[in-house]
Amino acid sequence: MNYETQRKLKRFLDEKMRTIFNETVGNKSKLDISYIKTEKGFDYSVTKSDGWNAWEGYTFFNNNGCQCYLKYPTKTKKKLIYMSIDNISSCGYYANIGTLYRCMDEIDGIAVEFRQLKSDLEKQEKIDDIAKNSIYTWLKSIMRNQSYSYYTTEDKHKITLSIKMKNRVQLDIPIYFKKFQKIMPKLTETIQQYENTTNQSKIKVLISNSNSEQKWITSD
Repeated sequence: MNYETQRKLKRFLDEKMRTIFNETVGNKSKLDISYIKTEKGFDYSVTKSDGWNAWEGYTFFNNNGCQCYLKYPTKTKKKLIYMSIDNISSCGYYANIGTLYRCMDEIDGIAVEFRQLKSDLEKQEKIDDIAKNSIYTWLKSIMRNQSYSYYTTEDKHKITLSIKMKNRVQLDIPIYFKKFQKIMPKLTETIQQYENTTNQSKIKVLISNSNSEQKWITSD
């Protein structure tokens, strides 16, 4: 799982936690261990650790690999609630036991949404990887027949082809994963148009001063 997928999953849990917290503001429910064990099907363990940032609290597990934590630093007694699914966690300083109850009530449903989102994101990762490999293969073939120096930079949604033209002019051509099959056949024509100053390209091109510190690739 790449960093961008992890970030989106974390953001999903953050939003769920934020919604639960906003809807339980002012709830002063007390922590009732037997209620949590018998009514909600969770088990718990007391967690303690010594040291500068010591924590005390409870960790609650269910059968679907989902967890809720209630912990607090021993110095401040400020409660910190975590919600964790498949090693992705959300947390915040929520001094509200009602938030913990709501997390436990809803965590199974949240887990279903979370895992569907995770599946969709991982499928998109594979699609992007295929597109990325195809773009690099295509670029290697195209630029082998060109006399320009170039380099590529990679972003989460695209690969940008940078080409050194005359008079230190640099063309930056973004090749988006979702559109690369339409963009790639027009690359050679686009480069030639800018070389001939006709500038009638049908794909997006940015112009800047060439980067002298960049390690340019020169065609053989």
